[in-house]
Amino acid sequence: MGEGIKTNCIGGIACSILTVAVVIISVAAIIDGYHEVVEGHVGVYFRFGALQEGITEPGVHMRQAFVTRTRHVLIRPEEERIQNLEAITKDGIEITFQGIGVLSRTRKDKVVGLIKKFGMDFKKVLIHDRIREDLRIFCAKQTIDQVYNEEFLEIVEAVKKDVEDQIIRLGDGGVEILNLVIPKPDIPQDIALNYKQVKVQWTEQLVAKQQKITEEIKKETELLKAVADARRQKEVLEIKIQERIIETEGQRNISEINNQIVRDKQNNLADIAKYAKDKEAAGNTALYSPEYVKLQVAQSLTNNTKFFFSGQESVLGGLLTKILAKKK
Repeated sequence: MGEGIKTNCIGGIACSILTVAVVIISVAAIIDGYHEVVEGHVGVYFRFGALQEGITEPGVHMRQAFVTRTRHVLIRPEEERIQNLEAITKDGIEITFQGIGVLSRTRKDKVVGLIKKFGMDFKKVLIHDRIREDLRIFCAKQTIDQVYNEEFLEIVEAVKKDVEDQIIRLGDGGVEILNLVIPKPDIPQDIALNYKQVKVQWTEQLVAKQQKITEEIKKETELLKAVADARRQKEVLEIKIQERIIETEGQRNISEINNQIVRDKQNNLADIAKYAKDKEAAGNTALYSPEYVKLQVAQSLTNNTKFFFSGQESVLGGLLTKILAKKK
């Protein structure tokens, strides 16, 4: 009986230990399986070292404990710097680009494929290394003057386009380059001094050119002002001449009207005089009838006692001749 009791005690202790172990393992599993994905990231999972297909959105999630590991991948825009990128130009000048800035974003639906192909550091492969490579190739095809001066503004567009083409070809467009900033490279001091001198000369030429342009603009302004003044004077003179013409025409019209009034008045007076003369003539004609003339002759003869007869040339002789002629 003692041995049975001893066996039961050992079994009870073992059960207790097993229960505690199960509880501890369960708690550990819960703790290990519980995890959260922060905003701006997605979660990817490795089970026994193998990348799983699914991803999780930001929030709290559970995973298979002890055998699954979670990694976070940033999917919102991220700005990174590329330091100390050395390149050699076509004419053998060594230059260094400091602080190249690139703003990029990872497409959420392409995360798993990018990690499978390039690993967790896929941005370094697809962006950083490609920028270094393309920028060195660009510099190798150009002279120092082209890189530093003439074609500097074309570097960003050329490199960005080539990198984007490679991302599409190699990474199925899983990463987008939103912006690329390439500062002017550091060049050897002696060449930089030459550029400084050239810049000073260029500045002097620019100042001289600007002064020339200013003088030309000033002269042109003066010319335009003089032309405007002359045109204005011409217009004023034309207006004055037109006013004089109108005034002269007005005076002439007034004179013609006055002359016409005078002519009409004189014509009226002449018509009145003519009418009076016509009336007088008509009255005289009616007055000096043959009977009236005979009467007047008779009265004359009565009043005059002395007559001179000197033939037909005398007044009385002529009158008697006309009377006798009418009687015949």
